[in-house]
Amino acid sequence: MTSYLRLLRDGARAVVVLLFAAIVVVVFAQVVSRFVFNAPFSWSEELARYLQVWLILLASAACVRRGLHLTVDYAVHSLGPRLERAMRLLALAGVIFFLGVVIVSGIALIGATANQTTPALEIPIRVVYLALPIGALLMLLEALALGREMLAKRPDDAGRRPDGTNRPDGASRPAGAET
Repeated sequence: MTSYLRLLRDGARAVVVLLFAAIVVVVFAQVVSRFVFNAPFSWSEELARYLQVWLILLASAACVRRGLHLTVDYAVHSLGPRLERAMRLLALAGVIFFLGVVIVSGIALIGATANQTTPALEIPIRVVYLALPIGALLMLLEALALGREMLAKRPDDAGRRPDGTNRPDGASRPAGAET
C-alpha cells in the first residue's frame, strides 16, 4: 500500500503544481485583458475559482499527512502519553468518519447535478464537484496511513512527529505547560 500511496502523493503533487501554474496564467491573462486591452475575458474568474477548488482539495491530503490542519490540542498536551494517544486516535477516527461522509455526499452531489453546466465555461458542473470525493479520498488514505503509523508506535511516541516533537512549530509542549 505504501508504494501506491507514494504514487498517489506524487501524482497529486504534480497536479497541484500544474493547477497553481494554471491559476497564475489565467489570472494574469485576465488582468492584462481587462486593464491593457479593456476587453476582459468572461470565463477567466470562473475558471480560476474552479481550479482553486481542485487545488485546495488535492493539497489538503498533504496537509493531513504533515499534520498541518488546524487543531485545538492544548488540553491534549497536559495528558499522559497513553491518554494523549487515545485522544489523538479518537480525533483521527472522527476525521476518517467525516471524510467518509464527504466522499458519499460528494458522489451524491455529482449524481444530483449530472445535467447542470457552469455559467461561463459551460462545462458539466460535475467536473468541479468531482474534486470533493477525490480530495476526500486522498485525505482519507492519508488519515488511514497516519492512523496505522500511530498504532504502530509506542504510546509515549504516538503524538510525536519524525523530528521528535508533537507540534508543527517544533515545540514539544505549549508555552507555560508543565513537562
